[in-house]
Amino acid sequence: MISSVELITNVEQLSADDLARWNQLARNPLQRWEWLGSWWRAYQGDYRLCVLKIKRQDEIIAFAPWCLESRVGAGKTIQFLGSGKACTDHLSLLVDDGDIDDACSAVARWLAHSADPNEDTGEQCLLWDAIELIGVDRSDRTMNTLVEAMQREKLDVELADGLGCYAIDLPATWDEYVRMRSKSGRREVRQSLKNIDTGTVRVDRVENQQQLEAVWDHFVALHQRRRHASGTTGCFDHPPFDVFLRDAASQLLDAGLLELIIATNDGVPVAAHFAIVDNDRWYFYQSGMDPDAEALRPGLSMFCHAIRQSIETGRTTFDMMRGDEPYKLRWRAELMPAQEIRVCSPRRSAQLRQQVVKVGVTFKNLVKSGLGIGQPQS
Repeated sequence: MISSVELITNVEQLSADDLARWNQLARNPLQRWEWLGSWWRAYQGDYRLCVLKIKRQDEIIAFAPWCLESRVGAGKTIQFLGSGKACTDHLSLLVDDGDIDDACSAVARWLAHSADPNEDTGEQCLLWDAIELIGVDRSDRTMNTLVEAMQREKLDVELADGLGCYAIDLPATWDEYVRMRSKSGRREVRQSLKNIDTGTVRVDRVENQQQLEAVWDHFVALHQRRRHASGTTGCFDHPPFDVFLRDAASQLLDAGLLELIIATNDGVPVAAHFAIVDNDRWYFYQSGMDPDAEALRPGLSMFCHAIRQSIETGRTTFDMMRGDEPYKLRWRAELMPAQEIRVCSPRRSAQLRQQVVKVGVTFKNLVKSGLGIGQPQS
């Protein structure tokens, strides 16, 4: 039986049962409504909701957690909820293994038909110019199946390498992990944990909403001080991000999916660690540190504590998320390749937009390379 697609353009169209099913289909906490719904509430002024609900008769078999952004060059662009400043990783369609083929075929067919405003499919359509899906694992079977389904529908699909995540495959015991490190790494780990184990640095975990409210400003300040000390801006310089992450932290805490840890020295906050967790993985999302406390190396202490805590609670992976920062290799993390999926609508206006954007990018690259107009070439 062919699955049907319902377009959700208002969050009020998602019932409590719908959101329960959403979370049931999510494969990790970053795909759950606690995270993506918080993002939508903070950023909805910049986007339009375009979630797809895929059904087989009365059964919901999948969701496409998408929104639409109007861009000057690319036009109406479909992307994942959780995009932009939030840099959400491991995004995908929400679907059980047994329904991947049916759901992806239904979504690809809907996208192809929505691109043609004159075609009556019996389903609500949404005109779109481009699709840009970032934060996708290259190994994600669901998204790879969607790519194949879109290609069968003759959609113009381009794949590119994305900025992958780095993750540590955790051993069964902390001692085994320490042995994985180099000689200098083992010494670094032991010294860092000594500050915690001797009480020089005290570590407190947020366990309720009252504690979250009490430490939130400290966490934000520590993150901002660390970023500004390095000469860069912090995420919280962008006001909607604070609204998003504060809301998400509250929702995740109630769901048992938050690890927010604050380190203090003589009662003064010196470091913070923000993670999203499930039974198998610890997703390290954000941190902060007081540059004036650098001699204590509280950031290293917190990282060691988080990895040890992950192992002791039976988790198998410590995910350092997106980015190729060199420090991740020191912790014995390995690359999880990612990909970016871009699709251009077959509508003529969208094709012209894409050509203009590509020409603009090409010209910009030429100028950067020193081969701009009027410059001699060797």
